[in-house]
Amino acid sequence: MLNTVAPRPCGTAQQTRSALGTLREAAASRLRRLECPASLLCVLSAAYVVLVNNSRMFGLLDERMDLGTVSGLAGFAAVFLGLTGMVAVSLLLVGGKYVLKPAVIVLLVLSAGLGYFTNACGVVFDLKMIENIAETFADRNTREAKEILSAPLALRLLLLGVLPSVLVGLTTIRWRSARREVLERSIYAGGMLVVFALLVLPNYRFMLFFGRENVRIKYYATPTHALNSLRKFVVAGLRREKPFAALGQDAVQNRKGRPRRVGIMVVGETARADHFSLNGYPRQTNPCLEQRRLLNYTRTTSSGTSTSFSVPCMFSFLTRRHFTPQKGASQSNVLDVLHQAGVRVVWIDNNSSDKGVCARIGSINLQHSPDPASPHYAHGGYYDEVLLEGLGSHLEGTDADVLIVLHTMGSHGPAYHRRYPPRFAKFRPFCGHDAPQHASIEEVVNAYDNTILYTDFVLDRMIAFLESIDGSCETFLYYVSDHGESLGENGVYLHGLPDVLAPAAQTHVPMLVWMSDRTAAVVAPDMALLQGRVDEPTSHDNVAHTLLGLFDVKTDLYRRELDLLRGK
Repeated sequence: MLNTVAPRPCGTAQQTRSALGTLREAAASRLRRLECPASLLCVLSAAYVVLVNNSRMFGLLDERMDLGTVSGLAGFAAVFLGLTGMVAVSLLLVGGKYVLKPAVIVLLVLSAGLGYFTNACGVVFDLKMIENIAETFADRNTREAKEILSAPLALRLLLLGVLPSVLVGLTTIRWRSARREVLERSIYAGGMLVVFALLVLPNYRFMLFFGRENVRIKYYATPTHALNSLRKFVVAGLRREKPFAALGQDAVQNRKGRPRRVGIMVVGETARADHFSLNGYPRQTNPCLEQRRLLNYTRTTSSGTSTSFSVPCMFSFLTRRHFTPQKGASQSNVLDVLHQAGVRVVWIDNNSSDKGVCARIGSINLQHSPDPASPHYAHGGYYDEVLLEGLGSHLEGTDADVLIVLHTMGSHGPAYHRRYPPRFAKFRPFCGHDAPQHASIEEVVNAYDNTILYTDFVLDRMIAFLESIDGSCETFLYYVSDHGESLGENGVYLHGLPDVLAPAAQTHVPMLVWMSDRTAAVVAPDMALLQGRVDEPTSHDNVAHTLLGLFDVKTDLYRRELDLLRGK
């Protein structure tokens, strides 16, 4: 019998392993050759960050500079080189052996994110916006943070931030001796300065005039403006806090035997006055309020364009001209003074927080203990109707006057479609996702107008509650929004622009007062006179003094000319 042996595969497995090993060695060899001097990495990273994340700024420069002329072209190049130089010099200064790679990676990812919001939404990261972001983290407002995240943002972070970061991570940095490293970095910095001077000095008069006339362009520079704003925020935080000033210690109420007075102060969110049909908007967004007898103030200006600034400012006695968040936090506000005078003050939040307004009187935040079983719970939060629940309970246990402050979610973007129940989706088609800049203007406006329609309903229900207790109380409702919202006009979305850039869409807000007949007879007996003043300019500066007047609080802080119902 012949012994047979199965044929062997001619070393196929061994050859495959050998080939894979060769490929790995070749790849490793290539990666080893992917090296760069530290100084050059700083400059290349800076140039890349400025080039890919400043399309809005470069677009504004293109509109204002004639790139067909030598002056315009040199000016454009000077702006690019100047920004690149600022970023590069920062990296050259801090980019030590164990710091450079992490610093560059953070810069790449951070700039990609900043560039997305600035270029796609027109958001500017000034000091107020940095403070607003810090407030969001301090409030643990994960819901708002999640709504800002979107697929386009994630894609941009991946393509312009993460992938370049991987390349940086794989790059071998070639380090020189300490003396040569300092010399080389000085040469790079000096070289950029010389080229910048050669571009600017021959066109000095043009650049000086252009800079003076177009100073606002700097707000869109990424990442330099945001990083400078962050620096200001950190410096402000390191300053010694001012001692707290307790204002209104002389405050007393003049009840004169009148019935108990109960008021609801509604702090609106992101509502635009020009989208209220009460103010002439062609769409009927206020079908309920149009049936009410109101004092509707048509020319109200907000104190800011962000919640973290506007809300504490509107309750402050400082007025917009003198207010800063630091000053506001270091003295009593109107709610403190009302409480001092004997008014029961209750703050109920369906928004991120009271922004420090209730630091001394306490507040209730419905977002902190949500009930998913509630009929008003959806999309990880509550519709504003939840604020109507249990209002009567805040009147129990005291015969004092009561002010209930309701901080609504209102029209908060970018997820407008999450702010109203489906039955209020009257205007269609509407934007049904969290990135309005990728929807049509019509869809964004439809979703936003649905939020105003729902706000109209909620305010009407609040007035109905006040009417239900009017037999034993004098009642009123006071509504004003914290700021407005851009809906894609001129490519700008959301809110938070600096005052010098903010359009009327972000600062022209609705403000109205409803009073029961009993309250009006005492507080505003000449209603015709007040109706004749509703088209005069008003602002958040009126809030504190109008509240003092509504509760007959006497104090040296009170300014009659700022009381909407008794001024002039």
